[in-house]
Amino acid sequence: MSSVCDGGATVIPGLPNDVAAWILSKVPYSHHARLKSTCKSWKLLLSSRSFLNSLNKRNRLLCIFPQDPSIASPFLFDPNALAWCPLPPMPCNPHVYGLCNFAAVPLGPHLYVLGGSLFDTRSFPIDRPSPSSATFRFNFHDFSWEPRAPMLTPRGSFACAVVQGRILVAGGGSRHTMFGAAGTRIRSVERYEVGRDRWVAMDPLPGFRAGCVGFVGGEGREFWVVGGYGASRTISGVFPVDEYYRDAVVMTVEGGAWREVGDVWGDGERVRVGKIVVVDDDGCPTLFMLDGNEILRQCTVIETSDDTTLIQTFWDVGLLLDLTLCHFLLPF
Repeated sequence: MSSVCDGGATVIPGLPNDVAAWILSKVPYSHHARLKSTCKSWKLLLSSRSFLNSLNKRNRLLCIFPQDPSIASPFLFDPNALAWCPLPPMPCNPHVYGLCNFAAVPLGPHLYVLGGSLFDTRSFPIDRPSPSSATFRFNFHDFSWEPRAPMLTPRGSFACAVVQGRILVAGGGSRHTMFGAAGTRIRSVERYEVGRDRWVAMDPLPGFRAGCVGFVGGEGREFWVVGGYGASRTISGVFPVDEYYRDAVVMTVEGGAWREVGDVWGDGERVRVGKIVVVDDDGCPTLFMLDGNEILRQCTVIETSDDTTLIQTFWDVGLLLDLTLCHFLLPF
């Protein structure tokens, strides 16, 4: 890391730059924004690509969105240091408001915010939510947002995952958090090619599905879309209620074809869960889940007696916040 400072500037007087960089690398990333104002050489070091790459094995962060990211700043949370770091708000469109049900995924040194559901003052009726196709990218090197190519089909409440360096999105609709039901559902599937900044249509889902969860399986070769809702019914012919799926559909990235998988939830199990992220700390994964306004942390207790070992797993209320969306593990 001796070349991270342009012009050979001294990071800490009296110390080689390699040693100074090693010392600063011990500071949690959530505190870097305050350190950058110390001097020019510290700002250059803390913003350099090589320095950020050196933090890859030591920093696992959660990105939390209290509400519309164009109005309220998102936050990075370091679960090890228990420290917070605000991000600048996303670029604001004066004609839209109330963005929710978007997806946020990390890819390289960037954070992508995709789609969502919002209200548009130019639409009619004005109180009906609309899906968004917007794509924004946050660069952690210079702490700035930039617009990218929009999705081919506007969507919110959709499945999303990074597969083989590409972002895949599936399903979704126009559901907004202000309304407990209703909203559209779609089948379309797209992938985002980062290098070309373009979206490409793929084979659609076998059926309409929104509110679903996406993740990678099959050693990085499969895109799983789990749960969600499609059909709906009404109570007394008035109140709309969603019919939630218990199954999953899987796409092999090379072939692009979908196959249906049986129920992933058993009878009596909860089919609606909060957003879940996994923080892998030296081979010991810790699960965090957003449930309402609470961030839950999965805890494992191992009790050993003379001849038996008892392993208990439970969810602990780690934090209590006023949140509408929490997402993902962010590696540099």
